[in-house]
Amino acid sequence: MAYDVFEGKQVVKKPLLKKDQEFFNDAKEKLGFKEEMDLVTFCAAIALYKEHLKKSINKKDRVSLKEMAKMYSFKKRKLYDLIILNCLEIQKERLEEFEKYFYAGFEILREWFEEHGPDVNSEIERFCGIWDYVTGRDG
Repeated sequence: MAYDVFEGKQVVKKPLLKKDQEFFNDAKEKLGFKEEMDLVTFCAAIALYKEHLKKSINKKDRVSLKEMAKMYSFKKRKLYDLIILNCLEIQKERLEEFEKYFYAGFEILREWFEEHGPDVNSEIERFCGIWDYVTGRDG
């Protein structure tokens, strides 16, 4: 049996609502990501790590997502698909699960920017601050 990445689905989604799109674009710029997919995978990684630490994250349905990029342009797709398949033991609808993790991480990132973002001026400070926030070390 051949392995089919994300069950053969070919599109990853990003925020649809205007306020979410604005934050997405602002965060992408402030974190120095060149591609939209870089921010999507970063958000998914935040949520997966938070899930690992806390054993629970707030996975909402992706009410604000629209088509973003063909899956073939997503270089880490096999890695994330295998994490969801093997570590989370999700057999079906793996892309939808990935998008839930992306959106949960997106919300965590938004919370950090709202609480700490205005006081931070460099990309390295932002990444360090986000890491401290996700790991619970921000006091």
